[in-house]
Amino acid sequence: MKSHGLSVSGYFLLIAVIIGWGTSWPFLKIGLSEIPPWTYRGLISPTAAIFIFSAGLFLKKDMAVPPGQWKQLILAAALNVMIWHIFSAWGIRLLGSGQASIIAYTMPLWAVVFSMMFVGERPTVQRLLGLFLGLIGLGTLTVGEFGIFTVAPLGTTFMVIAAISWGAGTAVQKRVNWQMSAIALAGWQLLLGGVPITIIAFFLERDQWLAITQTISPAAIWSTILVLVYPIIFCWFAWFRIVKEVPVSVSTVSIMLVPVIGVYSGNLILDEPISWHEVGGLLLVCSALALVLLPSYKKWVQPN
Repeated sequence: MKSHGLSVSGYFLLIAVIIGWGTSWPFLKIGLSEIPPWTYRGLISPTAAIFIFSAGLFLKKDMAVPPGQWKQLILAAALNVMIWHIFSAWGIRLLGSGQASIIAYTMPLWAVVFSMMFVGERPTVQRLLGLFLGLIGLGTLTVGEFGIFTVAPLGTTFMVIAAISWGAGTAVQKRVNWQMSAIALAGWQLLLGGVPITIIAFFLERDQWLAITQTISPAAIWSTILVLVYPIIFCWFAWFRIVKEVPVSVSTVSIMLVPVIGVYSGNLILDEPISWHEVGGLLLVCSALALVLLPSYKKWVQPN
């Protein structure tokens, strides 16, 4: 049985993951401001897959896909990587990085919806209240005269689609009894979801590649490298280690801090304004995530 507490090294890894995922949003914005979305994601995903496969082989992990799981793997890769990466890239380009992070981390709310629909999870009062608060939080951020949907309707739509796709992919992963290691699952998803993006980038954006190499700034280059090395490669490995030490329901509560850091890092790094829309939406979404991700009240008060 998994312990409900992290080791000292586990706590350091958890802090590193929260900081890495939280601060990645302004750096994604910097990179995507100069690199077209298909090219950016088509470069990041397969490169990360190569590193993960190399690490898996170095650690002598079995990286093969078990017979009969290709169909589920392709579906998970399409939702978790292909659709999520390209729609989130377009969303980040059109929104503030902090605003995009708040919408992105409504993902667990959508995961609960899909889990109730397709995995058979029963909707508890706690989770229904969490979904309600999350939708109010999303509405607070997006609607109204100064809401981001009014200012950037396409970017908001893209980011919501990305979050829904990520949530659906999470439900797919939960439904399948994977007969492969977590590192193999991550590597294959990045590869299967990333290569189609690279192919599409070749046909849609290759005429821009020469100009990009001549005009791209050092800030965009280093931001892209940072996103690849820290939030994607390192944080994924660290996350696998954390999940091994504690139940997923406990460890995933930490992602509530990610959009908080995303909003404030966007303000510090890119000087993005923080209005009552961001603050109100952030508080409501974080409250919703707490209700959705934390164990039910009965589990807290009843002895094991």
